[in-house]
Amino acid sequence: MAEDRRVRKTKDAIRHAFISLLREKTLEKITISDITEKADINRGTFYLHYLDKYDLLDSLENEYINLLSQSLNYELFLTPQMDPESFAREFANQILHNILDYIADNIEFYRVIFNIGHTTRIEEKISQTMYENMDKHITQGDTIAGVPKSYFHSYVAGATISFIKHWVTEENPKSSDQVVEYLFRIVYNGPLRLMASEHSSTK
Repeated sequence: MAEDRRVRKTKDAIRHAFISLLREKTLEKITISDITEKADINRGTFYLHYLDKYDLLDSLENEYINLLSQSLNYELFLTPQMDPESFAREFANQILHNILDYIADNIEFYRVIFNIGHTTRIEEKISQTMYENMDKHITQGDTIAGVPKSYFHSYVAGATISFIKHWVTEENPKSSDQVVEYLFRIVYNGPLRLMASEHSSTK
């Protein structure tokens, strides 16, 4: 157990050093020496845990995605024959709040990782996590309300990830409570309906 704690402490030092360096320079310019110096370890210790900086990045992404996936626990609120409005409200209160509170607690990681660019697979991994939960908890059929599931997922995942990315990379990010309200308003009412309502109110 003591050895496990030491390993975890070492990995935490490496990961914190890596995230800190990503705030200062691009991934391509970060060297293993940069990481080990900042983490105050030797190169051999680094290579005991990771193959290279890309393996470290992949490991970091997977860890945060696994934690994010735990926020997507539909069993917390799903009940048989729940009507659509109750489902939507409970989804906002449980799932959206859990997800955005978790991201707010780890906002420095997400801010850094979203700014890396094409090297990271974080968006792909979030999208896949959303699809798996949709497939497990919403429908195992081919469509959702008559829309092919692949199209439905493409729109929802793309819009949601873009929304979250905008939030965490803002200079002064709003509170997770405020962002949940924005996201719920858009998702529940639909962008087109909101634009039509806004257009009508300006006449």
